[in-house]
Amino acid sequence: MAQAKSSQSNPTKAGSTARNRGTSRGSATASSGSAAPPPVMPSVGGRGRRPTNPFTAILHFIHDVRSELRKVAWPTQRETVNLTIVVIALSVAMGLFLGGIDFIFQEMFRWLLGITGGSA
Repeated sequence: MAQAKSSQSNPTKAGSTARNRGTSRGSATASSGSAAPPPVMPSVGGRGRRPTNPFTAILHFIHDVRSELRKVAWPTQRETVNLTIVVIALSVAMGLFLGGIDFIFQEMFRWLLGITGGSA
């Protein structure tokens, strides 16, 4: 047997949607069924309009870059030194490894082709 949906709306649900939208109009607006217009979202980049003057645009760009660089979590001097040592050590290790592989393949091809290194 199929049951019909209740014609009453859920007042708790209607009140929670009004609260979630950030409106403080009360339950009369929420229960009347009229939807509030969506809030205006700020544009990406935080400035809104683009300046028409290219020099102003460059100044805005520099200002934005500086404000973003202030938010960066910069490493300490000790962390920088340690990470630099790690990068140098790994670069040397990879260079030796690839150089060794290159030398092995070079000698293998010389042996396969019968080329000798000391011909007079």
